Parts: sequence; C-alpha cells; structure tokens
Amino acid sequence: MTVTTPTRHSLLPAPAIRLALLLCMALPSASLQAQTDPAPVYGVSFKDVSIAEFAAGVGDITGTDFVIDPRVRGTLSVESPRPVTAEELYGLFQDTLQNHGYATVRLPDNRVRIVPEQVARTQPLPVGLEDAQGNEIATDVLHTENLEAEELAGILEPLIDANVGTLTPNPGSRSVVVTDWKANLGRLKRLTERLDGYRQADTEVFPIAHANAKHLVQTLDDVLDDSGNTATVVADARANAVVAFGTRRQRRQVATLIERLDNPQDHDTTTAVIPLSHADAADVADVLGDLASSASGSRAIPPRNGSTGSEAADATESQAGSQSLPATPSGSGLDGVAFAVHPSSNALVLSGPPSALEGYRELVSRLDTRRAQVAVEAIIAEITESRAKELGVQWLFGDISGEGTVPAGGVNFASASSPGINQIAAAAASQDASALGSLLGNLNGITTGVGQLSSGGISFAMLLNALRSDTQTNLLSTPSLTTLDNEEASILVGQEVPFVTGSTTVDNTNPFQTIQREDVGVKLNIRPTIGADGSIRLAIVQEVSSIDEGVEASDVVTNKREIETTVLTQNGGIIVLGGLISDENANAEQKVPLLGDIPGVGRLFRYDRDTQDKRNLMVFIRARVLRDAPQTQQMARQQYSRMRQHMLRANLPSDQALPELPPASTTPVSGSSTSGNSLQALYPSARSRLGSLAQ
Repeated sequence: MTVTTPTRHSLLPAPAIRLALLLCMALPSASLQAQTDPAPVYGVSFKDVSIAEFAAGVGDITGTDFVIDPRVRGTLSVESPRPVTAEELYGLFQDTLQNHGYATVRLPDNRVRIVPEQVARTQPLPVGLEDAQGNEIATDVLHTENLEAEELAGILEPLIDANVGTLTPNPGSRSVVVTDWKANLGRLKRLTERLDGYRQADTEVFPIAHANAKHLVQTLDDVLDDSGNTATVVADARANAVVAFGTRRQRRQVATLIERLDNPQDHDTTTAVIPLSHADAADVADVLGDLASSASGSRAIPPRNGSTGSEAADATESQAGSQSLPATPSGSGLDGVAFAVHPSSNALVLSGPPSALEGYRELVSRLDTRRAQVAVEAIIAEITESRAKELGVQWLFGDISGEGTVPAGGVNFASASSPGINQIAAAAASQDASALGSLLGNLNGITTGVGQLSSGGISFAMLLNALRSDTQTNLLSTPSLTTLDNEEASILVGQEVPFVTGSTTVDNTNPFQTIQREDVGVKLNIRPTIGADGSIRLAIVQEVSSIDEGVEASDVVTNKREIETTVLTQNGGIIVLGGLISDENANAEQKVPLLGDIPGVGRLFRYDRDTQDKRNLMVFIRARVLRDAPQTQQMARQQYSRMRQHMLRANLPSDQALPELPPASTTPVSGSSTSGNSLQALYPSARSRLGSLAQ
C-alpha cells in the first residue's frame, strides 16, 4: 500500500497543474508492498482557477478528452480534505460543474462535452445507466407491469431535476422515458420497482354462500367501473363463486363488496296495506317510483339488506304469477318490493320480502306527515272622491214660422251629460212631450230659463244651468282563504256577467248573439310555501273588478284592478302588495269669441266645467301558519266571534244572530248530531228555514 502526502496547489497554469498532480502521484510511500500496487491518490486544492484549466488537469489524470462549450466560462475553487483517487477526482469534478450550472455529456466517440445544464438534455446522451460514468446526464426507460404510464409519470415528476430532467410516458408499452442525472435515475428506477411490486396483480376466489354468483358479478362490474377499480371479476357458476383478478388493494375492495352483497335473502312474499292519514297515496307512490328509477339507473346498493338489482329483478319475476293487485298506479323497487295505490281508501299496497317492507314502512311514515296550513287575509281598501262644477248660459232667437228671411242665431253648449238649448227648443216647438221630458230629465243641477216659442213670429229663449256635485266612495274588501302548504287555492265573490262577443243574422232572419260570461267581483288566488325558517312565500293573484255604470258605451264596461306577484313574509306579518294613488283635474271652458271675454257681460256667453277625481287604492296581505289542530280551531273561533259581533251590531233579531260558541275544552269531538257541536244546534233558526229536511 502506498501512502502519499497530499500536495497543495495554488493558482498555476495548466502545465503546472498537470505536473503537480503527476508529482503527487509519483511520491513514494513509507512502506512498499511487493504483492499489489495500490491506486494512486491525489491531493486537491485549487483556488480561482478557470474551468478549462481544471478540466485539463482532470483529463490528464483520468485520460478523458474534454470538449468545452463556448458558453462555459468562469473560475472555480476546489479543495478536498483528503486525498482522492482518479475515479473520485472525476466525480468531484462533475459535482463542482453541477454546482456552477454545467454538466458533462459523454459523446458517442467517448469524448466528454461540458455544456450548460439547460441544453444538456438536447445532446446525444447515453442510454442506460451502464453507459454513463460518474454522475453524468443519461436517458433510461422505466418499465412497469401494474401501473399505468401516466400514473407513474405523475408520481415521478416532482422527483426529477427541473433544469435537466424530462418525463415522457408511453401508454402503449406501460413505460416512461426519463432523462436526469445518473444518480437520480437510479433512485427513480428503484422507486418504480417498489411501486410496481405493490400493484402486482394476483387471483383470488371468493365462494358465495347466499347470492347467485352470476347476478353478483353483474352488480360488481357496474360498481367497480363507477369507482375506477380495474379488477376483473368472473362468475364460476359450477362452484357458485366469484373469481377476482387484480392487485391486493383491488381484491380487498372486491371482498368488501361481496361481504355486503352476499347476505341471506327473504324468499317469502308478504303483502301489506298502509293507509295514509295526511299525504295523498298517489303522490307517495310517485316518490317511491322516482327513487326506484333513480337507484336502478345508478346501480345503488340498498343499505338495509344488501340485495342487488339483479336479485331484485329475479324476485319480482318469480312472484309475478302469484300476486295480482288491481290498484293503480303501481311500480317496483330495487329490492323486490312492488307497490300500488288504492285510491278509494287512500292507501298504499306493498308486496315483497318482509325485511324489505320494513324499510318502505319507515319511508312511508316519514312522508305521511301532517302538513301545515296557511291562512291568508287580504285587505283591499279603495277611496274615491269626485268633484264637479258646471255654470253656463245658452241663448236662442229666430223666426220659426218658415216665411221670408229673418235673422236667427243661438249660443248652444251641449255635452254628453247635458242637452243643449237647441234640442230643448225643438222639442218644445214641436210639442213633443215625450222628447221634451227625456231631455229635461238629463239636466243635472239647477236649470232655469225664460223665452217665448211661437210659430208666428220671433222666438227666443235663455237657459241658465248650474251644478256642483261631490261624490265619495269608500270600498273595503277583506277576502280570506286557508289552504295547505304548497297547495293552490282561490276564492271568488262576485257575479258572472254576460259580454256580447258577436252577432249573426241568417237571411235577415233569426238574428242571434254569442255571449261569453266572465267573473266580475273580488278574486283571490294564492299558493303559499312555508320555508324552513318559518317564512312564507306567497304566489298571489288578486283582482277586483266591477261594472262601470257611469260610462256610456255600446256594451258593458268593467273596472279592473289586478295584482300578480310573489312575495316573502314572516308568520303573522302584514305586507303591502301594491297600490295606486291618482289625482285627476280637468277644466273645460266653452264661450262665444269676443263676447265671452267681455268683463261681467261675458259670463252670459260662456259655459265652464271643472272636475276633480282622486283615487287611493292599497292592497295588504297577512299570512299566518297553522301547524296543528289547536291553532286551526283557535283561528276558526276568532273568525266566528268576529262575524257574531257584526251581526249583533246590525241589530238582528236574536233568533237570527249567531250564538256564542261553547268553550273549546268542552267542545265534543264526536260526530253525533245531538251534541253541542252541531252547527244546526248552534243556529236554531236554520231548522225553521230548512223545514222538513231539518226534522
């Protein structure tokens, strides 16, 4: 064994470095071994030498021919605390270059090129770890038997050097092409082998004790596909077993599913009739049908008895010949339960295994709950005020004898509601009492006049008309309505009014009209929905319509006020749906030009009409939730007492007024007509009005 003393070098030219290293190698050791020649060692201590100088010295010792890329520049300092061999010196050289951002690439002619790290992967790199020396950059192929190429690439990607490393998955051959430092390539290869060992596939046989293996495999295929498990399951019909091929983790998942599915099955069929107290049987049947359709589409596994969709289908088919249920509609569930509706008794008829029926009973009992009710009160307040003033003078003069040419004239101010002086004079001159009476009947206010109407001379007349009218209307409607949660309800208080929609005459004979009847009055349509926080969502259509008697038209004219909206309110709260406030003013003046503008005297040649209409309309809604029978009874008693108070204030005879209700605690719940709960007993006068029917 040869022991040398490390030689310390300072900054020297390349020949001096090579000479120093060679001298260090040639130093004799303290004791000579005749049997073997130990590998020479070198002491390394350089400061601020160029990369080219360092590469030249390492090349002389290791026998490597270096090619330096022009982009490689700079100086470096290297010092080893102990002497190193030539192989260790080459590794130290590579590590020093890597620390400065450079890499060595072995070329096909065995030369080594020094290049920046960023371009190293574009060089002709050695393929395989055996062709790379030291910690050079190389390319290798990592093979896997049980992992997908994309999956392996995703696992290894964070572990490669971001500057020089690349990953390229090859799905067809289950391999990944990796480029990185040789040391890291070895680590990635060992990691791949370990990961692939965990995914090593194997075969396992699961005997089935209760279920049918063929049907069980159909369910397993669907569940495994949905969960991403790539295990293969095959049914062994002879042994009634399931053969699973896959990794250990995949086979454990298959075993768990088989354990849940392979349970004892009920082969007996039981029929049960479940009467419903609150819900509608057809609605509940629709819910069960929707659940069965949804579950069969996704191949869900029922948690109660673990039966599969295929087994349920077989159970239903085997029972089809023995069970006949006439009720409609009908359907079937996943676990072999068939259901139908009996509308007359509002009941569900279920047929299936007893254990499965228990789950359906529980579901139906949760659906058959008492729904809350909503009582809605609307307040429709409308105040109308109309004022009108009329003042005017009308003149007429002329010769109505019909002989010669005489002067004639007149000042006539007729309107739709008041006849003119020409019409009145013509009726008076013709002595048509009927026409004169009709015209005078249309005059409003005070009307006075003077004149002389003769058939043999000059006739004249003057008519003075004055009117002031004040009309006030206060309309208050309070329709109320109670309905179930999420159920639509409506109320109408009014009349059916005929409207002419057309007329037809055939050969000028037998004329007839087509009439359409429409509702006129107070209408309220609601659909309440109670929220989880107790709020009430109301979809409302409220309408108030009436016949307008004051409008002249060829047919009936109706006034209509309608609100359609959706609002949200709290239990017992009052909310404004909408309203209208209008103020209309109209001033009309009729006069004779020039004469009507004369101060004082002009009043005799002018007719003035002033009108003012004001209307205030507001609609309020109050909604209350009635969750149980006591709340419903309490509200009914409040409404009954309110109606009784109205009748008492109207001074009705005692036998026609509503009696006072007995206390709620003593109100019988029996349906007997002799009890105090009978409405006829509470209202005795009804017996006399009903006559023999009340006996």
